[in-house]
Amino acid sequence: MGYFSSYILTVRTLFEDFDTELSKYLVDANIDEVWLSHDNWNGGIDTYNIVLKIPTDLFKSLKRRNAIEQAEAELYKCYADAMRGEGESLQIASVIIRPTTADVTQLGNNYNDRMWKPGYFRLFISHLSEHKESASNLKECLQNFGIDGFVAHEDITPSKEWEQEIEAALFSLDALCAIVAPAFKNSNWCDQEVGIALGRKKMVFPIKKGRNPYGFFGKYQALPNQRNANDMAQELTKAICVNEFTRDEYFTKLVNLVLNASSETTALKFIQVLSEAVYMDKQYVSLLHDNFASNLTIMKENVLEAVNPLFQKYGLNELQIVIPSNNQGDDIDLPF
Repeated sequence: MGYFSSYILTVRTLFEDFDTELSKYLVDANIDEVWLSHDNWNGGIDTYNIVLKIPTDLFKSLKRRNAIEQAEAELYKCYADAMRGEGESLQIASVIIRPTTADVTQLGNNYNDRMWKPGYFRLFISHLSEHKESASNLKECLQNFGIDGFVAHEDITPSKEWEQEIEAALFSLDALCAIVAPAFKNSNWCDQEVGIALGRKKMVFPIKKGRNPYGFFGKYQALPNQRNANDMAQELTKAICVNEFTRDEYFTKLVNLVLNASSETTALKFIQVLSEAVYMDKQYVSLLHDNFASNLTIMKENVLEAVNPLFQKYGLNELQIVIPSNNQGDDIDLPF
């Protein structure tokens, strides 16, 4: 999961006009990316099926209306539109809607994931209002590592609209970070935020700021509080890289942030993060290597100088800028 994650918000927005109810299930947790094949042509092409899991009752409703194939075809078109101009390295063969009796995530009427930066790893930051500044500073520093932090409640008693925003973030996060202060357990909100993340089987990273984690998240080793937000962001990023429940999502998204970069500066920033990352498997570097040339914005000499040492470190060939030949006229059969 993850190669097509950055397109889901756009796909859902496009699909809403076709079927509002079904679009609510277009979230990462309900989508499987099933790899089908790899073709070495033109730098490598990987083909996938997209499988959307929906409740059986909704599936039965679509089936009664003979609307399943039409919905699948429309979803396929929405993915194609969302991926326009992205090159050919990733292809979708088909979109399949599959019924399931397992729990699925649904965006409610007021739910969305527009609070997140597209393509970034999503980290919900649970904190007491007295540590709002610490949480905001941590959020700012985390962005340099491809992590978007959602700073939870701004006030002691959130408004109704803000409650809905918090709930939406909790049901679309990749992981949760809890700044555990002495009064954390007494908060009406922080305990529930951690509980929802644990109930969704999402990783919780506690930061010890005067108190150890307790209860169900007491089994997780707390990260020690650091002297500044940037050091804390680095330690938290390392923990995400090492953890078996977060590293795949994180590295996949980080690689795609490079591949989809709209500027050399952005690409260079995230290449540096990848180069300094710990416990990164070769598959993520291979994904970067195989698809790098599809974005001409980053196929520049200074960017290649930065990324080629990473490729060499993992036993992959260096990439070079290919200069088109000017001898095209030599073999042209001109009439005489």
